[in-house]
Amino acid sequence: MTFSYDASLGDDESLVRFHIGDTHEEGAYLADETVTALIASEGSVGGAVIAAIKYIITQLSSPDFKKDWLSVNHKDARDGYQKLLVDKAQEFGIKLSNVTAKSSISLPSRKDSYQTDNSFTSDTEDNYYSGVAA
Repeated sequence: MTFSYDASLGDDESLVRFHIGDTHEEGAYLADETVTALIASEGSVGGAVIAAIKYIITQLSSPDFKKDWLSVNHKDARDGYQKLLVDKAQEFGIKLSNVTAKSSISLPSRKDSYQTDNSFTSDTEDNYYSGVAA
């Protein structure tokens, strides 16, 4: 992994690293090539900063573990980067999406029936799936 950081912030890659706090080679999250690719794909330093922080959050989302004397808990670092994400999005004027997926099922019914509720009760579902008629 190649790593470079110009403390005078003379290039876009160093600006991205500065904003995400990835300024030391030891323990760096992103390679130079990744930072350059993010700037190109996002079209701006601000977009690259947001994308980089999102990536770091994914890296900190691995399960915590404990083995003998070693204990790894990513929660505090992840929480810090999630706050940084919101702060940097505001700083760069980038709207973050809070989209969540939700699904619903509408069961078909005949128009000439008197059925008014298109849902099953849990008893009906349990009996149906166990092979017993309700």
